[in-house]
Amino acid sequence: MKANFKFLYILCFTLIVGCKTGDDLYLSPNDPAEANLATLLTALEVNTFANVEGELSRISSILVQQSAGIGAQYNDIQNYRITEGDFDNSWEGLYTGTMYNAKLLIDKAGAESPHYAGIGKVLMAINLAIATDLWGDVPYSEAFKFDEGIRTPKLDTQADIYKSIDNLLGEAIAHFQASKDDNLFLPSGDDVMLEGDVEMWEKAAYTLRARYLHRTSSKVAGTETKVLEYLSKGISSNAENLEAIHSAEGGALNQWGAFSKSRGGYLGANKLFVDRMLSKSDPRLSYLLSKTKEGVYAGGNISDAVISSSISGLGIFFGVHPDPKEKLLPADYPIVTYYEAKFIEAEVKQRQGGNSSALLNDAIKANVEYVTAGKESAATVANYTVTTLQDIMMEKWVAMYNQSIEAYNDYRRTGIPALVSRPEAVGAELSYTPKRFPFPKTTTLYNPNAKLIPMDVPVWWGK
Repeated sequence: MKANFKFLYILCFTLIVGCKTGDDLYLSPNDPAEANLATLLTALEVNTFANVEGELSRISSILVQQSAGIGAQYNDIQNYRITEGDFDNSWEGLYTGTMYNAKLLIDKAGAESPHYAGIGKVLMAINLAIATDLWGDVPYSEAFKFDEGIRTPKLDTQADIYKSIDNLLGEAIAHFQASKDDNLFLPSGDDVMLEGDVEMWEKAAYTLRARYLHRTSSKVAGTETKVLEYLSKGISSNAENLEAIHSAEGGALNQWGAFSKSRGGYLGANKLFVDRMLSKSDPRLSYLLSKTKEGVYAGGNISDAVISSSISGLGIFFGVHPDPKEKLLPADYPIVTYYEAKFIEAEVKQRQGGNSSALLNDAIKANVEYVTAGKESAATVANYTVTTLQDIMMEKWVAMYNQSIEAYNDYRRTGIPALVSRPEAVGAELSYTPKRFPFPKTTTLYNPNAKLIPMDVPVWWGK
């Protein structure tokens, strides 16, 4: 049975990675009304992988200056030439390809299979957060009511969306606490992420709950106690990280690595990121990045009219073999992790007036261990004795390399790093780094509730 789910997983990723942008196709059961829980769950998980590490992540990486766009559509993104037409596939993938399937799974599981329902609610929360973080007010409460005749759903405020996310995760935690005997069907090999381990899912749900509550802290007073409580019940080591699972087989490859292999020259490392790592003799450098043909690590300078194409690409952490002639290697992709939890804890304690140096060092050590598979020491980078918020957020920006949606969220929430936008004099079409994405053309065309909002208008929780 497990082999059948493995085949479904590989087939799904073959479709996703094989398309023109990497995100055009999403697996959807042929007949959702007849699809079983197992098929729905595998499809939902793999589509979530596409959302967290695909096109939206690549665009975010350019905007938060982890990457530099140097070719094809990424040259346009680098010049902030971002249009409604850039997001039709990603929006469709989030809503029709993923969140609708999540609703089907949750409804089908019902009260009879709470473990399935819990996983569905965690994945719904992750994807709903992506949508609201990038677009602000988005459809949710009316989004999946086609059978009730609602074709133009209202946009829920981001504040209300975040309440819904917290409710989903709270309900999921309760579902995971049900005994196996209270489940008619139990997830196992069809759960490609955690193989039905609901204790691990519960920890992931608590850490996600901390992440999202913390994001609202500038708008919602008194979140610190709850955030710390959730973290104490959440992921407590790298062994418990929630990941997108990949292999070296067929289409089940790490999406960042697969994109780099098939579309070399479209984007590479940003000079700001490379210079930061070189300045600290960072042990993660050779794992995250590859050397140029000249045998050095170099990033693209976005202040140049023509950004050099001789810049570092991805490294072995993303499955890219040091020998470009070799095939990609298996490389899982982090979704929510122990090191992220420690960075959040460090930030909360710092804002409370404490010295977070020990927590910050723990976060960095955990990331170095994870990125290098325990092969490198963190001594050159995890050596803080006193810290500032600037220190914490800069180190988190490095650690979240190409977990770029989260890095982009942190930048818009805190203003760190203090990025210098690409100058208009060398080709940028905006004088600022965009603070949100424009609604897709198909959405503004057919849903009068979705209006174009200037990209310099922050989302509700942003600055």
